[in-house]
Amino acid sequence: QTVAEFNEACGDQSGFHPTELDGVATSGLTPPKTNWARPITEPPFYGYSLRTGVTFTYLGLKVDENAQCSIDDRPVSNLWAAGETMAGSILGQGYLAGFGMTIGTVFGRIAGKEAAAHAN
Repeated sequence: QTVAEFNEACGDQSGFHPTELDGVATSGLTPPKTNWARPITEPPFYGYSLRTGVTFTYLGLKVDENAQCSIDDRPVSNLWAAGETMAGSILGQGYLAGFGMTIGTVFGRIAGKEAAAHAN
């Protein structure tokens, strides 16, 4: 039933592009799948418990020059990010080896300083 409902929510597939945000979305699901919404068509189907990670968050958290996160262009008053979770805000697309460590170092210091100032 879950697979059938998901497949029904998958709309037009003509814009599917596996390597960039394509806007191929589901309709009527909560939360919606906003890109790469492809029907699940070939059984057998398996379910696995997953735990989140920060590597390859694909466009991750939106941050400003002070590493402060924002939602809908409104700053979140007590949330800063550094490293892989913000890589997409810097690169826009793709991946550069070692980039997470570089921006983790640079923006980690900025985020820590800003968070400390907020806490004080």
